[in-house]
Amino acid sequence: MAPYQSLLNMRTLAPFGVSSLYVIQTLCSVSTLPLGTFVTNCHERNFWLSIKSSFLGQRVRFDIEDGSGIHFLSRQRAAECGYTILFDHHGNLVLRASYLACYVDNKADSEFRLQVWFVSRQAGGSVRAYPLHLHCILPLPWSHRDIICEENYMEVSVKPQIPAPHNHSRKWIDAPPMSSEEKKRLKQEGWVIFYRPGDVQQQRWTVREVLSLGYVIGITDFHVLLRCPYFSPQSHRFMDKEVLVEAVSAVLLLQRQELPTVVDVSVACTINNALVDREHLVWSSPLVLHPLVHGVFQHSSVRLGVGSEALSGCSVRDRGYQVTANNGVLQARIPFGADGTLARAVELDGRLFKVISLDLFLMREWRDDLWPLTQQRTFRLLHSPYLPHTPEVINDTVCSENVFSITVGVFPWEMSFKTLYIGGEPVSWPEAKNQALHISQIHHKNGSYSYQLRVPFSYSSISQKRIRGGYRRLSLAFILTLSLTPSAKEFNYSATVVCDVKEADSAPWLEGRCRESGVQVLLHYGSRERPWELYVGGRRLDWELVELGGFELELEEDYLSVELPLFAPGMTYENITLQSLVAKVEGSVVELDTVQVQHSLTQRCSFPVRDLLVCLPEGRMVVVVDTSRTLPPTTPNSTTLMDPSCGPSQTDSTRALFNFSLNSCGTTQAMEGDYLVYENQVVYTPDLQPTKEPIIHRHSPYRLTIQCRFPANHTDLASFWHPVNSSLSLPLSLKEGHRSKRRLPPRSFRKGLRPTRSLYGWKD
Repeated sequence: MAPYQSLLNMRTLAPFGVSSLYVIQTLCSVSTLPLGTFVTNCHERNFWLSIKSSFLGQRVRFDIEDGSGIHFLSRQRAAECGYTILFDHHGNLVLRASYLACYVDNKADSEFRLQVWFVSRQAGGSVRAYPLHLHCILPLPWSHRDIICEENYMEVSVKPQIPAPHNHSRKWIDAPPMSSEEKKRLKQEGWVIFYRPGDVQQQRWTVREVLSLGYVIGITDFHVLLRCPYFSPQSHRFMDKEVLVEAVSAVLLLQRQELPTVVDVSVACTINNALVDREHLVWSSPLVLHPLVHGVFQHSSVRLGVGSEALSGCSVRDRGYQVTANNGVLQARIPFGADGTLARAVELDGRLFKVISLDLFLMREWRDDLWPLTQQRTFRLLHSPYLPHTPEVINDTVCSENVFSITVGVFPWEMSFKTLYIGGEPVSWPEAKNQALHISQIHHKNGSYSYQLRVPFSYSSISQKRIRGGYRRLSLAFILTLSLTPSAKEFNYSATVVCDVKEADSAPWLEGRCRESGVQVLLHYGSRERPWELYVGGRRLDWELVELGGFELELEEDYLSVELPLFAPGMTYENITLQSLVAKVEGSVVELDTVQVQHSLTQRCSFPVRDLLVCLPEGRMVVVVDTSRTLPPTTPNSTTLMDPSCGPSQTDSTRALFNFSLNSCGTTQAMEGDYLVYENQVVYTPDLQPTKEPIIHRHSPYRLTIQCRFPANHTDLASFWHPVNSSLSLPLSLKEGHRSKRRLPPRSFRKGLRPTRSLYGWKD
């Protein structure tokens, strides 16, 4: 092995039950460890070593060194020898070792040293080993019986008792330290008797036989101990108070000073996991573990801790932890989100769940007729079952402050912010900053966090609508997108919060929008309680105009929507080309009492053109024809109207555009019922000159009739479109919505002061 360079790092810690701890780290290669990579502690009756998750290689292991060499800790050997290796709920690697574990240098059961090698294989295949020397001093004396209930093993250590002299106040006293000869004789001549409830005959085993079964019988200067993994051959399980318990009931027979001595080395541990009761993790244990109690049971005290941290009574209360003993059940209740808990996100079948965990330490004391004091220490990494993750939205908005204030959470630490949508639009952070939008992260003690969102009422994506009573409702609809580490799967959390604001006096106003098949005019009512009328294209909006033009109406609480199909009455046209046309709609809202225009609107929208025939109210006809459908195709620039001098104003490879007055270019006029019909033709006649030789012509005649029909009494107001053929792709289907089918006498759409005169569903 390469020469070591030593790095000395000395710390003195003084949590509950810890006197001092000295750590000497020796590195295999020259490198600097980040601060906090190795965290060591002396906790109750255990060494405690934690290694930061970011420092771990692809494969890691622990080796233990003593005077006889280096020992590899397999899973089975760790449980037999008093070592626990696991990942805590932060992902850090943890090694816990009993002070009475194998390979520990034990001085008089009061001072303990342990040499640990942390071995890590890196991604590139290199292996690094880090020796750590752990040293702990016991600050408080051992009890008469100490029990450890670890994640992977049970351990009991007892002080052997001998009869007290006749003049002593007690019947039993602690036996003197064992000599080396007595320890050797125990391993050679000692016996262990296991017994189970209901067994007719007890089983007697030599110590050597017991060791071969995976049990450890240990002898120190002052203690006799038994340690075994869970599910050992002589263990038994039973339900007590609806809680699962595992126990090993045994006595050890040995000779002390030529006198037979019986030592009870029974051990029992509660092995259930936590349950969930509303918003609490609940861990339970029978108050009386009957395999360990002889005679009258006297419960003494309970102490709690989290990880390697022992908690005072004040800390337990401040965190909201509760320990109760009711109906023979000892119960620890831990609120979700309390300091010490951790919420983790888990994806399962595309759904997001959370798991609440807590690294629990619980120490309890009791007395009975045989044991003056028993201390049992339990270590459990508690996990809740999968719980649906449903973040809470807290609305702290005060409407008078003109800003939405919302808190969304709580989110596990594995989830990171991705995107914020407001009103269906992603938030652009430079623009959000200009509009005074703020989002901040609130960190909680258990590693989780929430988001606080502040959005001013003036933000552009906040929707508004007028409601009854002169109020305006502002709605903030947002979606918070978060990403789960490490899968990068995204989850969306949406909510809508509203605020009703008393609005000032406002007149009705118009808004225009371009739709795929027409132009939409929105009339926002405003807050004034006065009647008005709506005009579209210079004509008062009434049912006759609605039905004549195929308008679509939608009646909402705070606005009226009128959608005009392309080429409907009230629409005029500008800049008609082969590529597009611009449709223009003019609207106005007029107050009846004053006959004053409250607001006016001019909305222009551009639409693509393929085939087209437009009959304009000013007495013109515009037509676009596609000549490529003939066989063989006709050249567009060779076409004319009935008057050969009227050629197309624009052409491309397949189409021709004609724009002409109705009293020109050979247009004819006729009356058909109540309609005035104007008709012309787009034609192409090949010029056939006589020749001496016969020739083959590849051109065929072309003729297309076009018409405009105007109501005879409304030629100045009407404007219609007629598709030249079925290939015209400008669908004018009506929406499914609130369009009224009610037949009314010709009358204007007006907002009145009396409910019976309202055509908009508006009421006082």
